[in-house]
Amino acid sequence: MVCFLLISCGASKSDNLLNAPETWRKEVLEFPLLFAKSLPYTGEEHIRFAEGWGEPENEEYFSYVFVWILEEDPNLDAIKITSDMEAYFTGLMKMGLLSKLRFFKKLPKTKAAFVSSGSGNKRFEGSIDVYDAFFAKETIRLHVKVSSSYCTILEKHLVYFRLSPKAFSNVIWTDLEEVTMKPTCSTQN
Repeated sequence: MVCFLLISCGASKSDNLLNAPETWRKEVLEFPLLFAKSLPYTGEEHIRFAEGWGEPENEEYFSYVFVWILEEDPNLDAIKITSDMEAYFTGLMKMGLLSKLRFFKKLPKTKAAFVSSGSGNKRFEGSIDVYDAFFAKETIRLHVKVSSSYCTILEKHLVYFRLSPKAFSNVIWTDLEEVTMKPTCSTQN
């Protein structure tokens, strides 16, 4: 399944620029994302999956970090992130259904909601109710933290997404927050 998704989703040969434990799986995808072509960005998505990501009984289930490394400023606000995440996860889960040969399964609607959690439009928190077509085969709620910045070293715009079904107070969030970029970007907001 992973091989199918890598081929189908536009896997890149670029090195993953996220520092995370070696046991965390990694992927790099290129924009436009084949499962979410409506996202109007140019660049790459770098992903690190917690070790227990694909196991619904595991404390790390569906906990992961991804960063969009973009050529253009995405001009984010809560409404845009909500729309982008609904398109992203609807497309991803449709791809998941196809990979499982579940052609006739009706996909429940993905619903996202975000609010600004800091000054300006640089930090957001929210949730995504999404059908997990890969593992649990049920709707799950992902808690999400989003932050954006400009990396002067890469001369690119970065948008970090940290996601888990666990509440923000759970220990997994310490692990998610420790995932950083390499090289260390000096950033401008």
